[in-house]
Amino acid sequence: MTFPSPEATLELLRGRRSVRRYTAEPVPEALLEQVLEAGRWAPSASNRQPWAFIVIRDAAIRQAVAEHAAYYFLRWAHVDEAPVIIALCGDTRNRVYRQFLHEDVGLAGGQMMLQAAALGLGSCWVGGLEKDAIGQVLKLPAHIELVGLLTLGFPAESPEPPARKPLAQMVHYEVYGNRSPQAATAGHVITGPLGVLLRKLRLRVRF
Repeated sequence: MTFPSPEATLELLRGRRSVRRYTAEPVPEALLEQVLEAGRWAPSASNRQPWAFIVIRDAAIRQAVAEHAAYYFLRWAHVDEAPVIIALCGDTRNRVYRQFLHEDVGLAGGQMMLQAAALGLGSCWVGGLEKDAIGQVLKLPAHIELVGLLTLGFPAESPEPPARKPLAQMVHYEVYGNRSPQAATAGHVITGPLGVLLRKLRLRVRF
């Protein structure tokens, strides 16, 4: 199995943009399938793959969804304009694993966005939504939760790189607050006999 060079991968990550203006050109089926395939191969808790991806291309359904792509008094204009909307959803029926649902669906959506960029498509994650109303439009059953929307299409803009904080402001070593890789770390904190016992009883697993 071959992979892109580390330099090419980092260049893709740095070059991806959130695109909020799209052309009217439809997204070819072959490209859309590659984007969805990227989501299919995302990691998930215990490989449960709880996601459901709803591809929305019908103009009337897109318009109905866009009406509820809103956060208080803001309505996201690019949801109206995108030729494809992908509703990123997850199955909540497993009580143990549903606590990881947003992480799982988020990882799938992130991989879709990277694949879209690699294919010359633009995408944007939309999280501020009237989720119950969109769920009714999409006829979601009670156990399927809408996590976010992904707009997809050929970009009609080329956004400038957004400002990024330097690594020095966000990276800590060993424990929070240690900014240097050589900094001494604090000792392990033991929080009572029950905590010690529970830690000793934990089984090491791989799945």
